[in-house]
Amino acid sequence: MSDEKKSQLTIKRGILAIVAMYACQLLAGIITSYAFKFFVPSKTVPIEIIGVSSALLSGIMILLLFWWDLKRSGKSFYPQIGLQASKIKNNKAVLLVIAALVSTHVLAWIYRSVILPSFDEGGIIAGGSKMFSFIQENGGVLEMSGFLLLALIVGPIMEEVVFRGYLQSSLTKRIPAWAAILITSVVFTAGHSPMILWPMYFLFSITWGYIYLKTGSLKMAILIHVLSNLFYAVVGFAGWDILA
Repeated sequence: MSDEKKSQLTIKRGILAIVAMYACQLLAGIITSYAFKFFVPSKTVPIEIIGVSSALLSGIMILLLFWWDLKRSGKSFYPQIGLQASKIKNNKAVLLVIAALVSTHVLAWIYRSVILPSFDEGGIIAGGSKMFSFIQENGGVLEMSGFLLLALIVGPIMEEVVFRGYLQSSLTKRIPAWAAILITSVVFTAGHSPMILWPMYFLFSITWGYIYLKTGSLKMAILIHVLSNLFYAVVGFAGWDILA
């Protein structure tokens, strides 16, 4: 097989990226659990701390894995997963990101704080927000630093590389872009909890997929993901009751 053929992004490669991500998460979970049992056998470590540590470790593992894949594939592979400048001017791309960020979070707030309470499902927050609340109340600087590193850097970059860079890009080669965004968003949403918030995660993923399609740049998809997580981090520190 030639180097040129190896460096092509295929649907198989996109699916393998998803498989590799979940495999790393499983492995990181096992490593983290046993590490805590070995190094702190006399203390029960809260599940939230184990969860953050595991997610951070798996995120780093996944990023290292894809860094290796990029290095072996060569620079011709970079634009295939969106590692390139935006197709539209940067100022227009940033304005698009900001407009999308505001609109999606307004809709997310309506769903969580208006629609769900009308069905007696108010007050529900996601796993990430639960971790944040626990660490804010019971953790220290180290634990909060680890969470913020995960939420604002490692997590967004890892997820956008996997879902937008590999999966959506590979699907777009064979099916219409809108279908690729929909399929990617279904897979993305299925990996988040609780299920009652799936419409919100689906909305976010559709929007981020559109940003990636419109700009052609993975950097812009990462930017809106980071800003979204940053928004909820600010909300958490401020104590506003609109966590997702």
